[in-house]
Amino acid sequence: MDYLIKTHQLTKQFKTTTALNQVSLSIPRGAIYGLIGNNGAGKTTLMSVLATLQKQTSGSVHAEKDLKIGALIEAPACYPMYSAYRNLTYQKNLLGAKETDIKKLLNFVGLPDSRKPVRNYSLGMKQRLGLAMALVGNPDFLILDEPLNGLDPDGIRAIRALLVELNQNYGKTILISSHILGELQKVATHYGFLKNGILIKEFSNEVLKTDLETFYFENFA
Repeated sequence: MDYLIKTHQLTKQFKTTTALNQVSLSIPRGAIYGLIGNNGAGKTTLMSVLATLQKQTSGSVHAEKDLKIGALIEAPACYPMYSAYRNLTYQKNLLGAKETDIKKLLNFVGLPDSRKPVRNYSLGMKQRLGLAMALVGNPDFLILDEPLNGLDPDGIRAIRALLVELNQNYGKTILISSHILGELQKVATHYGFLKNGILIKEFSNEVLKTDLETFYFENFA
């Protein structure tokens, strides 16, 4: 199988706490990889290391040369007093992403011609903006930490549709965490279960004989 990114015994230590414990994970090229685990399992730490926002204590990350990564970790890093357009312009200049068409990107995520400041956005609009910021520079690999968190059913459906389009029509490999297992199963092709910083199991959607929530509680809860 062709893997876009792999880790080998990845460990992250914070003083006396081991957030990641020898995690060896493999994400196939073209997958939507669902990262599952309870609060404190190490999901955000793993995503931060893969996004190069944190450095591992030991172990290694293996990725193809010049892999471009876009990430939405926790809340979008934006200026609340500025518009979506201005925030994306700043991100574009920061990354040197001259090829990014900001208006086209805003239309894609459903924020056309939004001039009001981000502080007046709904949660769903902020998640769309965060996704747009992660897409600046046309990354090959998207890392999305709880992009469905707090959204109403319409917002969840809209973000889900964007993820499927990015994966199927634009060839993006996506790593996504979510506590909403029923929604995750609608988009994910592969899964990894983290518990107390340890990767318990990896598998594809093809081996599921039941719904993901039932499988999780029967095997990992």
